[in-house]
Amino acid sequence: MPREMDKGLPGREEFAAEVDNAFAVEEKLLSRLGSHPRIVPFVSISAPRRSSNMARYYGTCTLEGMKNGLLLGEANCGDLQSYIDKHNAKIDDTLRKRWSLQVAQAVAYAHEMGIIHSNLSTTNVLVHQIGQSLDLLLADFGGSRCVELNLYGGLLPDDPFSDPCLTDYESPKVDVFSLGVIIYVIMTGHYPFYNGPAPQNAERFVYGEHVRALFEQGHFPNLSEVTFGGIIAGCCCERRFETAKEVVVALEVEMGR
Repeated sequence: MPREMDKGLPGREEFAAEVDNAFAVEEKLLSRLGSHPRIVPFVSISAPRRSSNMARYYGTCTLEGMKNGLLLGEANCGDLQSYIDKHNAKIDDTLRKRWSLQVAQAVAYAHEMGIIHSNLSTTNVLVHQIGQSLDLLLADFGGSRCVELNLYGGLLPDDPFSDPCLTDYESPKVDVFSLGVIIYVIMTGHYPFYNGPAPQNAERFVYGEHVRALFEQGHFPNLSEVTFGGIIAGCCCERRFETAKEVVVALEVEMGR
């Protein structure tokens, strides 16, 4: 579960209020974002369809006997982390590079619209296939921040996507560090300082404490043999990028665009 700004476990009423706030924040921010090829689409009101691996966003909906909710736009291959865990050996370098640019473009667009996602991870990026093309969509804006609209969902990224050295949580750098880690996972197929599929259950917490301590000490995996290693370092080690747009520009230069 993503970390909250305020520590402590909420009671049932507090938790319900947080969920309601997350829905309200996400609806308003997705409306602000409008249509973008790399953002989960806000299409229209529609009844949900059952599927084991699809996420859809059709706007707000009301189901009889239930509160209003959000339905997500189609992403027929699930989230990015699950896809990498299952298919890592089959993902070629060209696709990894394209995915890195796509997720950076999505975050850059959010920043241009005055939105800090605040909860970026490989599970909040969705994979969608149309024909032979596999593309990424950024989702889950319920924990995000928009100062102009006075909206805040109250979340911060999980480890290893969180920068333990950051103190300004209204800065786009919250997302820039996370973006660097996402690009690292895309290009290597695994979490920093971890081999194989992403850790689950209790192992997640053990790993999270371990990687956070390493990040606090200024350690990051060797990037000398990692494609886009310099860009990842700019996000996570040197911290020279201020916004995701700068990351997009750097990626486009390395990709010869």
